[in-house]
Order: sequence, then structure tokens, then C-alpha cells
Amino acid sequence: MGRKMGKRTIGMLAVSLLILYTAAMNCQAQETAMAKENLNIVFAVDHSGSMNEQDVGQMIPKVLQVFTDTMHGENIRIGYLAYNDTIVAQRAPVAVAQEEQRLALKQTIADAQNRGETDIGLGLREAYHLMDGCSGKKMVVLLSDGETDLAQSDTGRTEEDSEQDIEEVVQWCQAEGTPIVTVAFGEEYEGEEAVLRKMSDRTGGESYEADRPEELISILYDLFHTDFSYSVRQITDSVYDGGSQRINCGTDGMTYDEVTVLFFSDQEIMEAGVISGGDRILSERKDNYAVVKLPGTPDDLAIEFETKQKQQMSVFLVGRRNITPVVEWGGDIYKNKETQFAIHFADENGQQPDSYASLQWTAEFRSMTDDTLVPVELETAENGLLGKVTFANSGKYSLYLAAGANAENTYEVSQINVLNTLPVSIRNEQIEMLTRSGEQMIDLTDYFADDDGDTLKFELQELPQDVVAVSVEGHFLHITPKGRGTGDIVLLVSDGEGSLIGRIAVRARSWVEVYPAVPFLVVFLLAFAVFKIVYRKKTVITVPEMTEEKNKCYFTGKINVYFTLLPNGAEEVPPLTFTLHPIREGKITVGDMLKNYAELSALLELDHMFLYPADNRKIIFYHNSRAAVMIGNSIVCRRMQYALSYGNVIYVTSQDGTCEMEMHYVSTN
Repeated sequence: MGRKMGKRTIGMLAVSLLILYTAAMNCQAQETAMAKENLNIVFAVDHSGSMNEQDVGQMIPKVLQVFTDTMHGENIRIGYLAYNDTIVAQRAPVAVAQEEQRLALKQTIADAQNRGETDIGLGLREAYHLMDGCSGKKMVVLLSDGETDLAQSDTGRTEEDSEQDIEEVVQWCQAEGTPIVTVAFGEEYEGEEAVLRKMSDRTGGESYEADRPEELISILYDLFHTDFSYSVRQITDSVYDGGSQRINCGTDGMTYDEVTVLFFSDQEIMEAGVISGGDRILSERKDNYAVVKLPGTPDDLAIEFETKQKQQMSVFLVGRRNITPVVEWGGDIYKNKETQFAIHFADENGQQPDSYASLQWTAEFRSMTDDTLVPVELETAENGLLGKVTFANSGKYSLYLAAGANAENTYEVSQINVLNTLPVSIRNEQIEMLTRSGEQMIDLTDYFADDDGDTLKFELQELPQDVVAVSVEGHFLHITPKGRGTGDIVLLVSDGEGSLIGRIAVRARSWVEVYPAVPFLVVFLLAFAVFKIVYRKKTVITVPEMTEEKNKCYFTGKINVYFTLLPNGAEEVPPLTFTLHPIREGKITVGDMLKNYAELSALLELDHMFLYPADNRKIIFYHNSRAAVMIGNSIVCRRMQYALSYGNVIYVTSQDGTCEMEMHYVSTN
């Protein structure tokens, strides 16, 4: 008994050291900035003859030119395709941050004329192919005032050809995650709204309707609601009498690096400008539109313009923030535990401006696998924000940070992996019973625990039927003695995301064994001692050997192995597959499976990892290595047995972090 208790003490000490080692590794701070991935966007604009009636002042091209000018500070590449029943003009996406390319793009937009019939399929297909070879995110913005109409076209194409092109492009966009944004333009849409909306819905894009060109301004900036730093507010959209007009407006306490005032009219703009800080700044005018750009956020702002009799004027205030939110948190994140993190803001020079922390911010985490939303508590700190969050489930989440009372800017700041801790055995005492005693009820939470605070579920797997009768209700174990003997009650202990094979030793003795008559005491003790010595020689073995000896199950399925990280200089290892069902042994050493890769096996200590067959097509995993091992999002402790089902993945990382391997347990079907 002393030798057995010694082994248990050493095992518990090893688990404690592993937990302390893991905690020491997790205390390192981590920092993640919003990833500003390049965006390639192509405007596919209907330039058929009917657009001359819908856009009398040719304002749509002017709106797109002004929009292109205001986007020069972002990682955006813009392309343009003008179509009718042919391709009128086209330019592949160019970096609008470069003035020369931006001017060439604006000229392409300005040169396209309206004429001919409408072939939406042709325009959509060619717009899609303009992004061939572009890296980063992609988006097509399709603007049209009507359905495909080729009755008067001499191109030889039919409406069926156009519909086939639309279907092919939609399928391509679905496959690669490219949204198609549609804008139904004009007062009389006839029937094309449903056609355009269906394209957007199938590809994850937005669909809009616009009666006038001025409405495109809000639509275009709404495309960049997430991960880009623009917000737009309409100041006025009215018909004025002739004379001078003045509108006093503010920025609603918002902070911007740049403010642009846009003027649009149905007639030529005679004069327009703003007054800020006592200075009058005139706009740059071109026919029906004018632009004023202001650095920073003005303390006071008044907008002035001259109008003719019954002149319609639309004015927009566009604010731009050139910031990148950066999130800092201390180590790994576990579910059911409050996690604190800090957010600060960096400008394009890497500096941390204090002004942005005072804005009205909201935040939430969104699961990357379902629609789960996790709220975040935010408070203002000295140089940024402090957040608190508690996750109920493990998995991958994205943090969305929104600025403004109406969440006018949203930033996808970081992606995190929330971990789950598997159940562990916390008590190894043997249950002692008398053969003539009644039922005994055991609280299983005294024997097993979950560090995440998950409610554990227990499922009976194996029991010594000649010794006790056992049933499980909730977290209680009901035991009734049946006969003399010893054995293990084997349970599957699950926290809902992972499981552990738990064992509770039980012994049932008779009254004679416990209270023998004095005359027979010596004889009984000698016989019992001989029995125990013989029985011990047959049963005192290590945990893995015990599992192997008792196991009468057979392996099923297969193991797929992938090396996701190799040491410098190591040759690439192709994906490997090991079929298990032909194996009739009671144990597999992972190192034997990968004996052809001896160096990698030694680095990952695979000779100390074992697989055993179990009931219901499960396998049991056990390891005594120094490698970091996880099952899914759950950390695996040493010298504990874990049940694996089809679909479970084991992740193994070498102690020095230079080698990583995945083992996928899957069905052979």
C-alpha cells in the first residue's frame, strides 16, 4: 500500500508542476492590432442610353470621382467598368493612394458615355475578371437602372446568355467570399430590384435603392462601415430660393483627422465654402459639385453657398479617422473566467493619440462558428480603454469595436482563441464497503473537478459486476454491494467540450473479514496475506498496462497526421494516414506509427504517447511526455486518460516550440 500511495503522490505532484508550468507560460502579455487588409473594389456602372434620362446632369460619374478622391488614405484599390451591351470603358483596380493612378482612374470614369442597350451579365462578368490576380479582399459594386434588354442590340448576345453569365459569376463569388453589392438606380425600377437583390443576398453583399445621384454618397461610404475610418452625415438636401445660404453645424463632439464637405446640386454651383475659426475657405468647384477639405476637426463650422431660384442643394460632411485600434491582453483566455484587456489607438506614425479614447465606444465579441454575441464592458482609461468579458464557450471569436452613438465606424480588431480546461481527477481514495451493508451514495464532484467551473456529466462505462451494482444520477453515484472483491468503476467524465476516463477503486468485504473471531484470527490473516500476495503479483501494474490488459475492445477508424510546423532545415512531411481497424493489439505507441520519422518523433516525444481501443468506436489517449498537448481547445494533462470520438483532433507541440503536429481521429467511411 505504501508503494501504491507513493506513485499516486508523484502523479499528483507531476500534474501540479504541469499546471504551474502552463500558468507561467500564459502570463506573457499579447498584443494584436486591427489587420488592414487590402480591398479591391470594381464599380460596374450601367452606361446604357436610358441612364441619360435617370441621370440628366451626369452626376453619377462625378459622385464616383469625388468618392475616389476622399478614399486616398486607405489600403484600397479601385477599378471601373462602364457597360451597356458592350464594354464602354474599363480600368483594373489601382491604388488610389497614388495620385497619378487616381487621376487616370478619374479620367476613365469621366470619359464613359451613355448609349446602347443593357447587358448586366456582360458587365458583371468583365468587372469580376478585372480583379484577376489581385490579392486581398474583393468586392463588386453593380449599379443599374434596369433589367437586361438586348432586343435592339446587334451584338448577337441573348438575355439567356446574360443570365448564364450572372449565374456563373455569382457562383464564383460565393465560392471565394466576394460580395456583390447592388444599387438599383432611378425612380422607375420596373422589375430589376428583385434580380439585383438576389445577387447580393447569395454573395453576402448589400442591396440599395437610389432615386437621385446624391443618394449614392451615403451608400458608397456605408460600404466601408467596417474596418475603414469614414463616417458621413447629410447636412441638407433642399430646394432653395435665389441668394446666399448659411448653415451652422458642428461635428457632434466627434474627433476626425480630416473633414471633407461635399456640395451637390442639380444646377451649376456658383460659389460654396465654409467658415472655420474665423477663416473663410472656398471650395474647389466643377459644374454641379464642389469640395472643401479641412485638416483635423474644426471647433466651429459654418457652411455657405450661393443658389439660384429653385436650385436643389445637397451637402454632406465626411469625417475620416486615420487610427488603428490595438488590443492587449495578458496570456491565454479561458472560458467562464473574466478576462480583462486594454485597447489603445495608434495613428499612421505609430503614435498613440489621447483624443480617441473620449469617443463613445461599444464593443462585442462574435463567434466565428455561429451567431453567438458576447457583450463587453468598456471604461475609459488614461491612454485608451479597458474591457472586461466572460466567455461561456470555448472557440474562436472576433472583437468588433464601434465608435459613435450610432456605431458609425466599426473595427474588426482582433481574433482570439478561447480555451477549455478538461476535467481532472482530484481524489484517489478507495471506497470501502461491507457486503451486507445497504446502498452508498457518492458525490462525484468530490472525485472530479473542472477548473473552468463547467457542470460535469458522468456516464458509466465499466464496473466490477460481481462486486457492486452501480447507477449514476446527475453527479451522484449509487453503489450497492453484491459480493466480496475489488475493482474499478470506470466513468466518462465530460464538461460538454471534452472528456476524461475516470476511475474510482472500490472494495467490498464481508463481516468475517472485518470482525473475525479471535480463534480464527491468525489463520484468517495468514490466508488473506497469501491471497493478497498472489493477487497483487497479478494485478499491480502501471496505468497504461491496466487499461491494455482489461480492454476487450478493438480499434476502428483511422488517424490522419499533419505536421504544421517543422524545425529549420527539416524536409516537408506529406499528410499521413494510419488505418486502425486491422490492429488487434490492445495498445498503440504513437512513436511506432511514425518510426519512419525518428527525429521528429523524438522531438515530440511520441514514444511516450499511447492509444487504446474503447467502447462505442472511441479510443483512449494517454501520454507521459513533456510536449504541450491539446484536444481541440482543451489542454491535456499528463498521466490522465482521455476518450476520443470521431472528429476529435490532438495537437502536439514540442517543448522547444519548433515542431507541431496534428492527429485527426476520423471514420474510414
